[in-house]
Amino acid sequence: MKFYPIEVPRTGYRGANLAKQKKTYNRNRVATLVEHYINTDLSTKPNDTIHQYHSAHIAQELGEDSKLVHDVIFATDGGSNGITIVKGDYERAMEALHQPKDKTKMAEEN
Repeated sequence: MKFYPIEVPRTGYRGANLAKQKKTYNRNRVATLVEHYINTDLSTKPNDTIHQYHSAHIAQELGEDSKLVHDVIFATDGGSNGITIVKGDYERAMEALHQPKDKTKMAEEN
């Protein structure tokens, strides 16, 4: 589990192999896109909340290769399907997650 704002790790390659240079550049480009996508989305969310992002959904939204996006998210402390991120205080977020919904709010949502 990561905390907002996230920082997606980048990889480095300083060798002369052009294929490896391209691969590293592309991975870092996608890492930047994923980091920006998640942080921008979370910037509009309330504090003390927990959010899940699925690799396949992010890949679709960004128009990028799903395997590459999965690898980038996995390297960011994600799991096999995506990443969970806490915005704000973890303890308060967990309390809010486990509190029963107010019945009046439930009626308004339906």
